[in-house]
Amino acid sequence: MTISSIINNSLTGLYTSQAALKTITDNVSNVNTPGYARKVVRLNPKITGSEGAGVEISSIERVVDKFLVRATYEAQGDASRYELENSFHSRIQALLGRPDVNGSLSGKINDVFDSMSELALNPLSTILKESTVSRLNAFGDEIGMLAENIQDLRLDASTQISETVTKINSLLKRIDFLNPLIVKETVSTGNAGSLLEQRSQALSDLSELIDINIVDTGNNKIDISTKSGVNLLGAVRRELQYNAPGIVSSSTPFPPIMIYNVDPTTGNLSTTGLALDGNVDSGELFGLMNMRDIELVSMSEELGSLASSMMNELNRVHNENTAAPAPNSLTGTNSGILATDPHHFTGQSTFAVTASNGDLVNSVTIDFGVTGPDFSDVITAVNAGLGGDGTLSLNNGVLSLTAAVGTNGVSISQVAGAESDRTGQGFSQFFGMNDLIDARSTGKYQTGIIGTDNHEFAGGTTTFIEIKGEGGISLAGYSLNMVAGQSFNDILTDLNASSLAAYTTFSINGNGELITTPTAGNNFVNVHVKSDTAVRGTTGQAFSEFFGLGNRYTIDAAFDFQVVQRIQDDVNLLSLAKFDDTVAIGATAISFGDQRGGIALQELENLKVSIDKAGGLNAFNSTLGQYAAAVLADFGFRAKIAEGFGEDSKTLLGELNQRTTSISGVNIDEELSNMIIFQNAYSSSARMLSVAQELFDEILGIV
Repeated sequence: MTISSIINNSLTGLYTSQAALKTITDNVSNVNTPGYARKVVRLNPKITGSEGAGVEISSIERVVDKFLVRATYEAQGDASRYELENSFHSRIQALLGRPDVNGSLSGKINDVFDSMSELALNPLSTILKESTVSRLNAFGDEIGMLAENIQDLRLDASTQISETVTKINSLLKRIDFLNPLIVKETVSTGNAGSLLEQRSQALSDLSELIDINIVDTGNNKIDISTKSGVNLLGAVRRELQYNAPGIVSSSTPFPPIMIYNVDPTTGNLSTTGLALDGNVDSGELFGLMNMRDIELVSMSEELGSLASSMMNELNRVHNENTAAPAPNSLTGTNSGILATDPHHFTGQSTFAVTASNGDLVNSVTIDFGVTGPDFSDVITAVNAGLGGDGTLSLNNGVLSLTAAVGTNGVSISQVAGAESDRTGQGFSQFFGMNDLIDARSTGKYQTGIIGTDNHEFAGGTTTFIEIKGEGGISLAGYSLNMVAGQSFNDILTDLNASSLAAYTTFSINGNGELITTPTAGNNFVNVHVKSDTAVRGTTGQAFSEFFGLGNRYTIDAAFDFQVVQRIQDDVNLLSLAKFDDTVAIGATAISFGDQRGGIALQELENLKVSIDKAGGLNAFNSTLGQYAAAVLADFGFRAKIAEGFGEDSKTLLGELNQRTTSISGVNIDEELSNMIIFQNAYSSSARMLSVAQELFDEILGIV
């Protein structure tokens, strides 16, 4: 071996030992850094020709188990999702309060029926009437507050989606920046450890936001996609864009998260036409979308269903009874009904005019089975029977009954044993003639029409209907064009022959409700009306409003729930008495102090009612109080489920982190041992270099 060979061997030993010691120093300094993977130096003998020329570093590698890394990313995504969902559920639970406290929703319902019980015993008490009205409004305030806060939470989720999208874009940009640097270091020096560590941390952060699938394309370069296969980083980087709405209501259509290609030279964006919605299944982004589009919407529907059922039952009883004295006029709500429509009523109703002391002035009992087929025939028969003492009219979808004399009153009552009926509603209730409660929406859209009826929507008008899937992504859209003179069946035929039919079918049930039934495999689709100019006759009521098309109409029943203004202005208009249709003209038909109407309201507390499926609750047959308890229990169950999944995910993540640490973590004792080895190797190489120097000095001295 020549002196030059000795020098080369010693120098490679020095350089290698220095690099190894630096790697050990990095490991020791990051012993407490979360997610840090220890690095090891791989050494190879250096050969020049056929002779050994020392030692060289073949690579500096991070010690990782790729399976564990992938599993950890998945667990991090699930843990982040449920942690976020838990935060939303905790806020909802704080709003609900304890169910055994009067301030809660259940407590407000109890207050309403307690007040009604007292009022039924003393129907002449103005104070008790005011108390009942106040407690009904307090219930409305409570359920409205909850409904409003849920929409605020949806707004918060939407805002956080925008922030999360920004974070995802930033992390993708950083990883895209690191990729070529890592490739360069891998090819040139084999030492890309520090850069790989930075990228690993970025990937870990990214996995908390969105599910990721990582593919190594060679030389430590990676491509990233979602588990569903949507590319996020490959030949080009992609950027996500989401335009969060500033205000959120039950009818707000959330825009999709769109995917754009980023030009690597200019940075300009070009559309891919792809949406990320529906292609995410874990991480904070999925949790936010799940809360915004599914969990909070289901909760809103349940609240709306409770409010609608409460309103419907209160109005049913109130419409079956009358105030004492009766009001001078009764005016209904916009039913969307025209005078030319078939009435489709069965049974009988009594239309009466009474004096201020309750004596009967005039009345007429209409048998819908023998009167003419249209509402105009009913109106004609009533007016003829009242002989000018009262007038029934239908204008722009609103029915009204007015006494001719200002001091007289009017009432519409059911005939015992032969009650009028259309879709389970009496004549007065169907038109909302004597409602106790109103709200932003009734939540009930039992129109009573049948398929062969003329639809009466203006020809040439349109209703644009969209089918939306998970995450609000638009699956199909169709512009329903109205043709004058056609029937509702023709509308159904048009809809079921459109592109919408791939996702849902349309039908009209026996109550005149427009039913949408998802096709197989499309259980999570929703019907959304994007625009609607189809107005029914002169009623001003659009197609979607007439049928309550879309879940917004169920949800909106919880908003603005209150006692109708005319009763708030005069609590004596509470219908606590019952009209006696057996008396002759001049006899007392409405008695002051009559308790029957008040008792009927009180009995609602224990009456079992049928409630349609809403949100996560199946169809119910229970009391209103029991349904309210079920709604609150479902809210709590959702929170408990999210908490349980969150704990499971954290436990799994902890297990994976522990296993990862056992493989990739830094062991101080091992590092110190390696440090001693490489320090000695460094000293040995230095000593060899010193010996070579001495040999040179000796040779030069001889010369």
